[in-house]
Amino acid sequence: MPVIVSGDAQPGSGDVAALAFRNAAAAEQLTDGQVQRAVVALVSLLNDCRALLGEDHPETLVVEGNLAVAYVMAGQEEDGAHLMLANLAGRERVFGDEHTATLTARDALATTHRLAGRLSEALWLYSRVAPQRNRVLGPSHPDTLTTRLGLGLTFAEAGDTAMALDVVTAAVHDCDQAGIGGQHAEMLRSCLTDLRRAGTVPDPAAVPDPAAVPRRRSGLAAATVRAPAAPQLDRDERQPIDIGSGTERGGGT
Repeated sequence: MPVIVSGDAQPGSGDVAALAFRNAAAAEQLTDGQVQRAVVALVSLLNDCRALLGEDHPETLVVEGNLAVAYVMAGQEEDGAHLMLANLAGRERVFGDEHTATLTARDALATTHRLAGRLSEALWLYSRVAPQRNRVLGPSHPDTLTTRLGLGLTFAEAGDTAMALDVVTAAVHDCDQAGIGGQHAEMLRSCLTDLRRAGTVPDPAAVPDPAAVPRRRSGLAAATVRAPAAPQLDRDERQPIDIGSGTERGGGT
């Protein structure tokens, strides 16, 4: 499950820039499949961020989220879920319940639960974050569509194909109304096609997450890599600070 960058000049900005560079390098390692190397790098980086910036600094929270996703990608699901839960709590405390950074972390945790087969937990989180992202970002925003697809897949994996069809059909409709194309629309339509096949439920490993492609950014916030087998915190959403799902790299908007 894996963006906040503060590009503002401030005391210690040189340290922040160096930390941002290391975060971007670790994100690149995740993108290239060097997961264990990324975990080692992010553990060291998180320790430095906590020491230099404090546990509640936005940049620290970005690195913490990326490490949680790296743990999941490395097969350390329990460690990843535990850190992701703590990261979500930190973002709720620092940014508020409906800040985009918080919503990204909540979606990442939902995805982690879904991929681990904890469908009740995933449904609870997706059902919460979907209407929140709809209000904050709009129904056809890429992040909202990511959550709606996750919700639909979770219903399908839980055996409720009818609810899955309702969720995904509505999302595709909103894509069509807004003229949205690209990867998100393609994944939603692919899921809808599978759901419409009698007795067919989408294989969660076969349907990539719409945010699976990491977003390339500069700065401490990294797009957390959400590959088909892992959650991700997406994009850099900064207002006053934001994050997303890919691996979170940094960079001001």
